[in-house]
Amino acid sequence: MIEIGKWTLIVGERINPTGRKKLTEELREGKLDTVIADARAQAEAGAEIIDVNIGAPGVDESSLLPRAARAVYEETGLPVCVDSSDVEALKVALAVLPGEDTLVNSVTGDEEMMKVLLPTVAESGAFVVGLTKDRSGIPRTVEERMAVGRRIIEAAERYGIGRERILLDFLTLPAATDSEAALAALACIDKASREWGVGTILGASNVSFGMPERRVINAAFLAMAISRGLTAALVNPLEEGVVQAILAADMLVGRDPMGRRFLVDYRRRKARGSS
Repeated sequence: MIEIGKWTLIVGERINPTGRKKLTEELREGKLDTVIADARAQAEAGAEIIDVNIGAPGVDESSLLPRAARAVYEETGLPVCVDSSDVEALKVALAVLPGEDTLVNSVTGDEEMMKVLLPTVAESGAFVVGLTKDRSGIPRTVEERMAVGRRIIEAAERYGIGRERILLDFLTLPAATDSEAALAALACIDKASREWGVGTILGASNVSFGMPERRVINAAFLAMAISRGLTAALVNPLEEGVVQAILAADMLVGRDPMGRRFLVDYRRRKARGSS
């Protein structure tokens, strides 16, 4: 079962057709070969939850998302994060997954979406990923993003979804175009953790968009976010160094006493012949 807050959960983001022509073609044909291979590889690399996003032109998500999500769950035995903007597809996927082992990515601050989706999430017992944006876009200030986050929490609680089942995503913008982008996201993570006692999730890759050495920037940002209270990271665990950076940060902030998880990962990689 998913446990938020014990350590930084590693959510594998690899199953996503964006920029992946072969995967997109397979999904249009209803094939899941690459989906299953990606799920297996991410689990072996250290992912603890697998994000499943099959949204692409020509893909019937209502039909394919439940198949893909269930296949990933059965292949890996890991919790699944069903990721779609299609509310009906999310509903159907929830029906074939165990709620206590499922994340729903994502619910925005739009009242219409919350009214349609949150009752189904509540009934299933799943966890909610709340994106702190609405139809007007991603707020630029800390105060505005926190306001959307509060709106999501309050709506979820009205439907019986407790804060222990909520992860807020404060949606980092590229630091290359907004020098305050990283600081704003970090401030929101810190405030949500300290003031609301709610979990947070972060996809770090946006912060480095447009810059060289993106892996270095992403790793530094993840470590900073973990020090502020981040509880889940949406990353590609196959990318060199990303899992180690998360585990090292957890050790340094006291979430991994004596570095036990770090050492387990180190030994696993040595046994597989990686450095």
